Parts: sequence; C-alpha cells; structure tokens
Amino acid sequence: MNAYDEDRTPSGPTDEDLLHDLGEALRAVEGDVTRVRALGRGSFTWRTLDQELLTATLTFDSDLVPEPATTRGEPDAGRVLVFTTELRSVEVEVLADRVVGQFVPPSPGKVRIEGDGGVIASVEVDDLGFFIVEPVPRGVVRLLCTTASTRLVTDWVRL
Repeated sequence: MNAYDEDRTPSGPTDEDLLHDLGEALRAVEGDVTRVRALGRGSFTWRTLDQELLTATLTFDSDLVPEPATTRGEPDAGRVLVFTTELRSVEVEVLADRVVGQFVPPSPGKVRIEGDGGVIASVEVDDLGFFIVEPVPRGVVRLLCTTASTRLVTDWVRL
C-alpha cells in the first residue's frame, strides 16, 4: 500500500493495514525472530546491572610505571593490576599462561570475566580470596566479582 492508493482513508492507514504490514515484516525476518527476542530480553535484564554494582577503578597498572634505568625487568614478570572500591580491592597478576588474582579483604566468591561479546570465563574464588583464570583472556575485559557481601565490577582494561 502506498500514499496514492484509492482505498486509503484521508487520516492514514487503518489498524488492519498496519497489522498486515507488521505481519509481512515479521515474516520477512522469521528466522531471526527467536535470536532477536533472546537478545532483547537479555539486554533488558542487564539494564540496571551497573547501577547495582560497586565500580572498582583501576588504581595501579604495572605497565604504566616506568622502570628505573639501572634495573632490567624480568622477562617473565607479570603485569600487576589493582582495582579498588572503598570496601574491597581486587589484585590481579597477568602471567603468560594465566591470570592470578585475590580479593582484599579475602573472602570466597565468584569472578566472571566479560568481554565485548559476553562472558569469557567464570571461576570460583577460594576462602582466601584467590582465583585463577586459564588461559589469559585477550582483548578488552572487565571482572564481575561477587562475594556474600559485595558485588563489584572493574573498569574495562586491555589484557
């Protein structure tokens, strides 16, 4: 139907016309409807997640600290990152083959590493607050850390 059709009312298309057009549009993407619905529902459930979390900001990155000219860095030395909130911090060392981290103060919990495509890894945190992620996730990531008393998310950082 277009603007020049004779059966069109002066006020615009009827409800039936709109329903017909909507049905045609849905049939055109029928294979993607389930995926689009799942993505829409998923994005809706995440809409307030960041508001419910403490944000742990990056307060230390060993890659940003200049090395003294008189010393040589160890070739296998890891990168150290510290993320801090007023209640808790997360200390992370990125090694060649794994990421080792600890909650301070120590407590058990869970860590999810998220990238731009969603969750990359999920690991348990032991009673001393330690966790290990293998292999090292690549790209820009953030950590979602959960304990019995705290939920926090770190700044995004490139590993």
